[in-house]
Amino acid sequence: MVSSPAIAGGTVYFGDGDGYLYALDSKTGQGKWRYKAEDEVVSSPAITGGMVYFGDGGGGYLYALDSKTGQEKWRFKTEGCIYSTPAIAGGTVYFDSGEGGYLYALDSKTGQEKWRFEPEDEVVSSPAIAGGMVYFGDEDGYLYALDSKTGQEKWRFKTEGPASSPAIAGGTIYAVSDDGYLYALQ
Repeated sequence: MVSSPAIAGGTVYFGDGDGYLYALDSKTGQGKWRYKAEDEVVSSPAITGGMVYFGDGGGGYLYALDSKTGQEKWRFKTEGCIYSTPAIAGGTVYFDSGEGGYLYALDSKTGQEKWRFEPEDEVVSSPAIAGGMVYFGDEDGYLYALDSKTGQEKWRFKTEGPASSPAIAGGTIYAVSDDGYLYALQ
């Protein structure tokens, strides 16, 4: 097993190195369904609104499946690998394509691209969303804040190493860097 599990509505969802996403009953462990992706499922799934969203490693696809049946609703091809967990808010799915170098925003129902943003270097974190902003870190040590509707960069903060997936609480953005520091930004 490769991805971290996600739990919703009495079901546990997780991916494996053979390219399967599994849905199991959280109480019994009984399989409900499994879906075969193009490549290994490293991305942890995100579940909301009766849908499961996840990416595959080498295939570079983000998938949207019906959470009850595992039926594919849509897929979106990127220019790189998807390792991070998608974030969903306001009818939009936000995720990165890692080696492809973009942070994407897609319509959560249709998979249509709304915008994409190219940071200085490869995205190395899962995005976090709060207050109409999307936050994420890159390999070059930048932590970014983008307008969630337009993808317009609002600010960036430089650390001395790759920036982690941010956490947000009380209007403060927290991120760790390989430089050994925890940053708290407002």
